[in-house]
Amino acid sequence: MPGEIIREVIIERRSLTCTYDKCTRFFSPHILGRDADGRECVIGFQYAGKRPGGPLPPEGEWCCFYLDQIDGLRVNPDRWTAGPLAGRPIEQVREVAVKA
Repeated sequence: MPGEIIREVIIERRSLTCTYDKCTRFFSPHILGRDADGRECVIGFQYAGKRPGGPLPPEGEWCCFYLDQIDGLRVNPDRWTAGPLAGRPIEQVREVAVKA
């Protein structure tokens, strides 16, 4: 189910909110796929919310989220954020399902 929502949101260029690592995250998904071990994951640009280990940088950051660890996924009304090309962890995705 999260994969279907994320796929649609990438195509529509919308943003999401979820709980991941016990933190509320606001992010714009960019790439949905599988890692080298076959686990479903999404590369997204986190622009607001929290992260473990300290505050989110003011400019945001790229994150890789494993779908089986995402809770409370929902579309939010925020503008889709492209994020900088530098630092995008695309090497973690071996099999791409959909890409923005």
